[in-house]
Amino acid sequence: MRTAKVISISLPPEMEKEIQEIARDERRTISELFREAIRQYATQKVLQSARKAGRSYMRKAGMRPANITRMIKDDRRRRK
Repeated sequence: MRTAKVISISLPPEMEKEIQEIARDERRTISELFREAIRQYATQKVLQSARKAGRSYMRKAGMRPANITRMIKDDRRRRK
């Protein structure tokens, strides 16, 4: 029984050629390249969401980036 779902996508010919070259150069399948690209995309979305939440928290707490930098430096000095 197959453990992966097959999907189809459409690409411009130039992009398909580029993907073929990358796959050949890296000795990987096109599926592996797309899986990695999707994992990286999903990771970036999570990081963007976390950054947005952090900025919102900072605004509500009346903090500025300089405050965070100072707090980090102070904490590092205290831990030494």
